Amino acid sequence: MSGEPRRGLFRNWPLKIAAVLLSLILYVAVAAQEQVTQEQPMQLQVRVPPGRTLLGAPESLTVVLRGRIAELLRARLFHQVLVLQVPETLSTSTWTTSLQPTSVEVPKGTDVQVAEIKPGTVTVQLDSVASKDVPIAAHVSVRPDSGQSLDGGLQIMPSVVRIVGPRKLLAAIESVATIPTALDAVRGSFSRTVSLDTAPLGVVRLAPKEVRISGTTLSVNERVFNLLPVESGAGPLTGYELRPSRASVVVRGPEALVTGLTKDSLKVIIHMGGPVSDSAMVRLQVLAPHGVIARATPESVLVVRKRGRG
Repeated sequence: MSGEPRRGLFRNWPLKIAAVLLSLILYVAVAAQEQVTQEQPMQLQVRVPPGRTLLGAPESLTVVLRGRIAELLRARLFHQVLVLQVPETLSTSTWTTSLQPTSVEVPKGTDVQVAEIKPGTVTVQLDSVASKDVPIAAHVSVRPDSGQSLDGGLQIMPSVVRIVGPRKLLAAIESVATIPTALDAVRGSFSRTVSLDTAPLGVVRLAPKEVRISGTTLSVNERVFNLLPVESGAGPLTGYELRPSRASVVVRGPEALVTGLTKDSLKVIIHMGGPVSDSAMVRLQVLAPHGVIARATPESVLVVRKRGRG
């Protein structure tokens, strides 16, 4: 009787061992699909703007990963470094930033999520600098298309830029220029993104690094006003004779503006630098409304001093 149970225990032992192994495999397979969390250390690398010095920052963090066991084992192989870039326009000596799970890169094809980063915020200590806002100078030349004229000036957005750096360097900077840019064959409304010239700034940083240049061109019209009287810019011209005493004026500008001009809108004047003993050629100048280009024909007149009867 006592030997019968023993024989029963070892009866069909290959099948029993196979059943145990199969149970273990199923258990491992099910456990591998279970979602678990795992913490692992991550190195912190802080990058500071040129010209600044990093004085203090945490050296490491803890990242909490969530996923299946098999995927977590694969994720342990990825490069465990989190890079933080300090903003270039930071002017304070401390910078505090929140760490988002999306900042951590996991290997492509790995079904792992970053649940949390510990600590959630990091404070970085840097050396002291100063900041100030300066205007932007547009080194932009505009060549309108044929039959077009620039309407007014250029608009710059934004019109000021913030510069950050050592206080002594900032004191010498009054403005920041754009990179020299030429806009050719411009017609109608236009807008371009132009980079700022950072080469002369050295270690001084700025933001933004690009600005928007915009403007408008209008159709150009040309008209001729004949036989306008030549006047003196300093009152009535007495004691002199002008040859000729009248001139034609050619005006050129935006169509709407030029169309509305009359002879009373223009004045042809001469500027005599001093008394004329006998005669002299004097250039003419046309006074016209803003936005209109005007030139006189002829460009100069002969000024002859009148002689009294002897």
